Amino acid sequence: MTTTLTTEAMNLAQIIEHHGQDETLGNQTFIMFRDDETKQMQEVTYQEFYQRSLEYGNMLHQMRSESDKSIEDNFQVGAFMQNTPEFLYLLGGCAFTGSTLVGINNAQVGEKLAQDINGINLDLLVVDNVEQPKTGRTFLETVLVAKKEHGFEGLKRADIMVKGGSYMAEWGEDIETIEDTLLEYGLSLNQFTPQEFDQDKAGVIIFTSGTTGAPKGIEVSWNKLVDVGGVATKILNYTEDDVGYVCMPLNHSNSLYLNIMPALLNGAQILLRRRFSSSQFVNDISEVGATVWNCVGDPASYVVNKVGADTDHSGLPLRTVISTGTNAENRATFSKIFGLDIFTEVYGSTEVGAITMVDKNTPDYSVGKLIKDVKIFGEDSTAALPLAKVDEDGKILNFSEAVGEVVVSQESLAGSAFTGYYKQPEESAERLCNAGEEQFYRMGDLGAIVEQDGIKYLMFLGRTGTDRLRRSGENFSTTFVEDAIRKHPGVTNSAVIGIPEFNSTENDNPIYVVETKDPSTFDVDSFYQHCQETLPGYVLPGFIRVVQELPKTDTLKVRKAELSQQFIERTPAIDEDQNDRLYAVNEGVQEFETADYLTAMKQFTDPAVQSRLIAATRRDDLKFI
Repeated sequence: MTTTLTTEAMNLAQIIEHHGQDETLGNQTFIMFRDDETKQMQEVTYQEFYQRSLEYGNMLHQMRSESDKSIEDNFQVGAFMQNTPEFLYLLGGCAFTGSTLVGINNAQVGEKLAQDINGINLDLLVVDNVEQPKTGRTFLETVLVAKKEHGFEGLKRADIMVKGGSYMAEWGEDIETIEDTLLEYGLSLNQFTPQEFDQDKAGVIIFTSGTTGAPKGIEVSWNKLVDVGGVATKILNYTEDDVGYVCMPLNHSNSLYLNIMPALLNGAQILLRRRFSSSQFVNDISEVGATVWNCVGDPASYVVNKVGADTDHSGLPLRTVISTGTNAENRATFSKIFGLDIFTEVYGSTEVGAITMVDKNTPDYSVGKLIKDVKIFGEDSTAALPLAKVDEDGKILNFSEAVGEVVVSQESLAGSAFTGYYKQPEESAERLCNAGEEQFYRMGDLGAIVEQDGIKYLMFLGRTGTDRLRRSGENFSTTFVEDAIRKHPGVTNSAVIGIPEFNSTENDNPIYVVETKDPSTFDVDSFYQHCQETLPGYVLPGFIRVVQELPKTDTLKVRKAELSQQFIERTPAIDEDQNDRLYAVNEGVQEFETADYLTAMKQFTDPAVQSRLIAATRRDDLKFI
């Protein structure tokens, strides 16, 4: 039943309360999810979501009261879990108590996990009870191992809470469950009064990687969370009749910004899947009648490969997809299979939301038309560069004049403007620059703007620095990866670089370059096993190169741009050099020769990806076979 919602002037707490108390909407389903034990579909109405949010809010209020924090002090709640209703209950509880929900990256392990937790001053950490993929441990075990081996500053064992269910008691028999804690505080629920709402306060902190290796927590105000949901509503024409399919991690902005918030603003339904599954995609869409899916890059191609490019699923209700990092070919194939109205590609960041959007007229080499005031600044300059001139294939003809750093006007971002990183004023200041009286946010990406039929489009050409890569929708610093690599016996130095994934407009394929005394005897299998055990899956390499000495500057800094050029321009003669070995990682580690690489280079047919290779090496004379 279609209803008219008036949520524009409401904050998030008011929206949750309004929907929960509305006679019609309160009885309608908000969240659908599968029970962990029975695998049966469960439903949570808006009234039930409102009630659970109050219960979680009361729990957080009581826990803060029992601590040494006053009601004015910030109370920060970490969530280290997959997509479960508890994550959203915590969000609602934080809204009713003025607390901040911190989404801990659920792929993190070991030292990196400890860094994230220690850098954010958590008061409470809520942990999942299932196995963490690719680790052989539960999420709780991963947390307790990280605490034991690396230490948590300020977060005591008693401050860790686990989602109830089957987990190894010997690892956490003294850890309280959420369910038991809610029961403990349940008697005081009638006395709980939601705290006065401050919409400018950080409602959510989402992690991204710093270029120096230190994790950065992006503070997203309650106002901004609602604002980005409104932007997504307009982009997707989201209504109360839609059913969102949410399988990307909730600790990322992709799901929160592009599906959760527009669904909540409009009183729509969502299916909350613990994690993405290409084999279950069609079944899920069919079972719940999903109409909107959000994703980051590769999942669309995984679905295409799973169902087959020639299959026809146009009878399903899926009407649109909103993605970041899916190339034009995969968008077209996916749209044909599922009969989409439109496959919407956006470019942006957690810090500022979407700033471009692909429409039917967008050139294949572009990541979308400008929907905010976007400019290209030159190196060490705040002067806007001229428009790019491109040939019919999308190759930039005035590369040196038109390619620079992508920036966006803070004023044009309105409620989505960048507000800073948690307790990192210097990092925050570095992301902003002034041109006259106008302030701009620096995206940290290379790009160019091209005009077609009076419309301006952005070309994404990679990262501005050599110390930041992106894979599987995750931005990460190469510094912490290099630190982990150097801990392997026999490694004297290391560098991590990246080349574009041949089928992605923004994902990178990491290349680990290892310096060792004798490359010919280096145990690369043992090295890769070390990487698997100490690093999250999304940073693992596509290639491993083992050399006797890394190229360095006079001040002994590694020349990463030179390493990128060497990789792309590798010749058969180098294959004979025992002091320069190259391996590919694909279901194991295999020797990789130039002939294999030349075959791989033929896959780089997308003009947008070719332009990224040119930008990575600063070589506009690069030839593609």
